[in-house]
Amino acid sequence: MIIKYFAWIKDITNKEYDTINNDFPKDINDLKKYLTKIYPDLQKHLSKDILRFAINMEYVSENHNLNQNDEIAIFPPVSGG
Repeated sequence: MIIKYFAWIKDITNKEYDTINNDFPKDINDLKKYLTKIYPDLQKHLSKDILRFAINMEYVSENHNLNQNDEIAIFPPVSGG
């Protein structure tokens, strides 16, 4: 499983992506718990439910099951202008 970070999320994680080879999260809620453990500064954003998730290049808006081979992208909210 690959987790890609975009925009200011990369500033919090200090990397562009993580790879999980074992004990991967089973769904988006598990992924949020995982991310909170390794990146505590993401917790406030995850708890406010403002981040967007895409699984294999498709946005999901609710908890979604994950597979070991999935690529998850995490985006901050997008503003127009």
